[in-house]
Amino acid sequence: MKGKVAIVTGGAGGIGSAVCRAFEREGAASVVVDMNGDRAEQVAAEIVSRGGNALAVETEVTSESSVNAAVERAVAEFGRVNFLVHCAGNNVKAPVLDLAAEQWDLVLNTHLTGAFLFCKAVGKQMVKQGDGGRVVFMSSVAATAPVPERGAYTPAKAGLIGLAGVLSLEWSRYNINVNAVCPGMVMTPMTKMVYEREPELQAQRLKRMPAGREARPEEVSDLVVFLCSEKATHINGVAIPVDGAFLNNGFMMEDV
Repeated sequence: MKGKVAIVTGGAGGIGSAVCRAFEREGAASVVVDMNGDRAEQVAAEIVSRGGNALAVETEVTSESSVNAAVERAVAEFGRVNFLVHCAGNNVKAPVLDLAAEQWDLVLNTHLTGAFLFCKAVGKQMVKQGDGGRVVFMSSVAATAPVPERGAYTPAKAGLIGLAGVLSLEWSRYNINVNAVCPGMVMTPMTKMVYEREPELQAQRLKRMPAGREARPEEVSDLVVFLCSEKATHINGVAIPVDGAFLNNGFMMEDV
């Protein structure tokens, strides 16, 4: 992937930063897009300190002008965009009966509208370049296994799978593949923080995990980079779980 360029939204987060590091190992440059500019700068600086190429861009993924400016800056810096990985997200805890419209908008706009806006801007650039590209959305097992008291999260993640399907049809002619990755529970800094606050939650979740553990961020990022590689040229419009068989656990005994 030397000489190629990836835009990674939510690039300062647990999974997003792992994706940036995975691209670094393959020789690609990363544009670390995040609403937290300081953390994005830290991730980019770490990559550069190891001899890689990276650029931090503070961006609000729900703002079309901010998104367009981020893509323009990436092109100005590196001359092209080959990959888009949309990891930006949030997770508001509230059942539907208590979910405010503003909270619904916040979740849907960050996950789904942000993906749409970046796809428009990056897609036009990829079509202009004329040599194809790859897009990967960070969905979730929650797209098909709904999470109680996360009234907007499951619809947002399911929407990403639907958007990947639409774009796989519309963009195949341009040699642009669009797929979704669906992690289960992943041991990120945010997950650790939640477990520290709710220690019983991890034990409850582990009973539902055939693998007996959460995924590591690198296990998710490795799949993302594979989907962007020349080894995945005919994989298009699909959603792939990275969940240690979590979605298959309907009849699993708790003591397994």
